[in-house]
Amino acid sequence: MNNTSVLPSVTNWVQVLEHQARTGADHRAIGELSSDLEQSKQLSYLELTRQAKALAVELSRKTSFGDRVLLVMPSSVDYVVGFFACIYAGVIAVTAYPPHLKKRDWYRLNAIAADCQPSIVLYSQKQSPQVDKWLQNTAFAMEKIIVGEQDLNNANLWRQGNIDENDLVYLQYSSGSTGNPKGVMLSHANLLSNTRLIAGHYAMSPDDKLINWLPLFHDMGLVGCILSPILAGAEILLMQSASVAQQPLKLLTAISQHKATITAGPNFIFDLATNRISSEEKAQLDLSSLKAFVNGAEPINAQTIKDFSHYFADAGLAANAVKPNYGMAEACLMVTCTTLEQGYQLCSVDKDQLQLDKAITAEQNAHELAASGTIIPGLEVKIIHPDTRVTLPDSYVGEIMFRGDSVCRGYWQKPELNEKTFDQVIDGETGYMCSGDLGFIKENQLFVTGRRKEMFIINGRNFYPQDLEKTVTRVGDEVMIHGGAVFEIPGQDPSENRLVLVQELSRKGLAQKDHSELIKNILSQVAEVHEVKLTDIVLLRPMALPKTTSGKIQRVGCREAYLNNQLTIVASWQQPKAKNHSSQQLPEMQAGCAKSIAAWISAWVAQRFGLPAEEVTQTQELSQLGLDSIDAMTLTHELSVRLDKALTADLSWTYPSIEALANFLANKDHNSQNSDYSEPLEGVI
Repeated sequence: MNNTSVLPSVTNWVQVLEHQARTGADHRAIGELSSDLEQSKQLSYLELTRQAKALAVELSRKTSFGDRVLLVMPSSVDYVVGFFACIYAGVIAVTAYPPHLKKRDWYRLNAIAADCQPSIVLYSQKQSPQVDKWLQNTAFAMEKIIVGEQDLNNANLWRQGNIDENDLVYLQYSSGSTGNPKGVMLSHANLLSNTRLIAGHYAMSPDDKLINWLPLFHDMGLVGCILSPILAGAEILLMQSASVAQQPLKLLTAISQHKATITAGPNFIFDLATNRISSEEKAQLDLSSLKAFVNGAEPINAQTIKDFSHYFADAGLAANAVKPNYGMAEACLMVTCTTLEQGYQLCSVDKDQLQLDKAITAEQNAHELAASGTIIPGLEVKIIHPDTRVTLPDSYVGEIMFRGDSVCRGYWQKPELNEKTFDQVIDGETGYMCSGDLGFIKENQLFVTGRRKEMFIINGRNFYPQDLEKTVTRVGDEVMIHGGAVFEIPGQDPSENRLVLVQELSRKGLAQKDHSELIKNILSQVAEVHEVKLTDIVLLRPMALPKTTSGKIQRVGCREAYLNNQLTIVASWQQPKAKNHSSQQLPEMQAGCAKSIAAWISAWVAQRFGLPAEEVTQTQELSQLGLDSIDAMTLTHELSVRLDKALTADLSWTYPSIEALANFLANKDHNSQNSDYSEPLEGVI
C-alpha cells in the first residue's frame, strides 16, 4: 500500500477523528480486555470523539493554547480519551503513568513534571489516592481533572481551533529518563507522516483488529498501536502490560479468541512465549488470523524470532508473521520495517570481522543477525563513521542516521543537545538525526548491532552488552532470562576499566545459600564465549533490576545505581587488584614435570588475579577466574619462554584447568605446538 493513501487529505489529528466519527460512527474504536479476556468499556469512534470533546471543553476553560497537560493513568480507554481531549483543546499532552504510593518511586515522574511544567494533571478515579498523595508531597502547581466525570452534552460546546500542522501534539519522554529527561516534541505533521507509513505498510483498515498490551506512555504503544490503527479506522483491544509479561499465554489466547490481525512487542516477549507456553497450552491456540506480530526491540535477536516462528507454526502462525522493525521516539516510532509481504531476513557474518566493524558474510565462525526491516520511502537512512561523519558503504558498521517528515524538531528545552543531535549535515545534505545506534545496511536491509554509548571496546574489539547478557543466562535456571545488565566503568587508563554484570536471580537461585559456584560458572561462561573477563558480579533478587516500564533493561540506570550503592544485593564478587609482584618471585619451573609446571601456573594465576595461593586449585578451570584473551596470551607467552616451546595463544582454552594444561606441557612426546605457532588471539592489539 502506498504510504500517502491513508487519509491523504487530513493535516491534523482533529480531522482524523472527525473523519472516523463521520464515516464509521458506530464502528468499534477501542475497548479493554478483562482478566478473563472478555471485552469491556468499549467505545465507538463517535463515542470516543464525544468523550474527548467534552473533556476538551473543560480543559479549554483552564488552559491556554500550548500549555502542557500530564496524563498519569494506566493504559486504558480513559487514557486514549484524555490524549485526544488534549488535541481537541489545543494543549500539549505529556504521556506518563500513575505515581506509585511510595515516594522513592516518584523520581522519574518528578523529573518529567519539573522539565515540562504542566498546568493540568489528568487521571482516572481509581488513581485518586496516589495522585493526591503525590501532589501533596511535591511543589507542582497542577490542577486536577478526573477523566470520565464530564457531562457528555458539553461536547456540543466544542469549537474548532486554528490548528497548524507544525503545532505540537505531545511530548514523548524517553524510557528510563531520570535526572535529565528528554521530552521528544512531536507535531501533527510528524505523527501523520509516521502513522501513514505504519498503517500503509501493514495495510491497516477498518477490518483489522489490533491487540495492544504495550504501555500507552511509550512510543510503540501509543504511536504504533493506538494512533496508527485509529488513522486506518481499525479496532483496538487493550490489555494490561503486567499481566502479559507475567503470562504471555494471555496475549496469544486473546489473539486466538478475538481473531486479532496485528500486535507488537519487544524482543523479550517472544522469548517468554516460547519458553513459558507448554505444548498442551499451545495446542489450544489458533494464531492463523495474525498477519503481523511486530518485533520492535533493537537489536533483534535472530534465534529468538526463529524459535518463536518455529514453535508456534503448528498453532497457525504464518511463516512471515513476525515483523522485525527499527525505530525511535524521535522519529515518532518507525524508521525501517519488515513489510506485510516480507518475512524476517537473517544474515550470518564473521564474528571477528564484525568486531572490526565489517559485516562479512560467513558460514564458519559466524554470528547470525536478524534485519530490522527494509529502508522505506519516506525515511532516508545512512550509515556514517561515528568520528569522521563520512558515509560508509554497505556492510560497514557505523552510526545510523536518518531524516524525513517523521523526525521531530528536537527535545523540549534542550537547545544544546538539539544542536548536536538534529539537522545534521551528511554528504552536504541537511536534516539528518544522530540515532546513537550502530548498524549496517545490506541489500537495503538495516541490521542494528547495538548502542554507540553502550558498546565497549576491550583489547581492540567491540562488545555489545546484550551479547554478554544472553551468554550469562546459559549458566542455568538460577538466573533470570532478560534479567541482566552489563556495563563498563572506566578507570584512569583502559587497563583499569571494570566490566560489571548486575544479574537477577531466579527463585531457585535466590533459594541457594551459597552463590560462589554460580559466580564461578558465570565467569567461566563469559570468558569461554567472549574471551573477556567480568571484574564485578552483583546478584539481585527477582524483579530488582532497573528496567523501563516496557521491560527494557536500563543499563545506564543500572550503572548509576551500582556506583551509588543503590542496589539491594543478594551476593557479589569483585576481582581483587593484582599484586605488584615480579615474575622472579614465582617458583622455578622444571620442564617435563607436570607437578612443577602446575605449581608455577598456580602461582602465576594467584599473582595475576590478586588471589591468595590457597584459593587457586589445580582442578579449577582457568576461565572460572575470568581468564580473558590478554591473560591467555600472556600466560602462554611466559610458558613458551620458560619451556622453550612455541605455544598458541588459545592453549589455555583447549586445556582449561591448570592440571590439564600442566600435563599437556609436561608430555615430552607432543610436538604439535613447536611448528604450528599462531599469532595472538584475533582482534587483540
